[in-house]
Amino acid sequence: MFWKFDLHNSSQIEKLLEKEDVTLQELLDEEDVLQECKAQNQRLLLFLTRDSSMLELLNLVTHEPPADREEKLRY
Repeated sequence: MFWKFDLHNSSQIEKLLEKEDVTLQELLDEEDVLQECKAQNQRLLLFLTRDSSMLELLNLVTHEPPADREEKLRY
């Protein structure tokens, strides 16, 4: 029977949010961050709506990244 097996996969986002010093950049680097937002992950949404996170997100959206950074980090 399938419930014998532990099929619950803890997401990398949850593991990062358990860290005390997690950064916004670490979370944004994760592939499934959008899916977790769409799934309304409460811990992730609380982190993203903190004042410091909102200011950093606003800065990322409104300022052009430096040209000398690698392309992956720029976009």
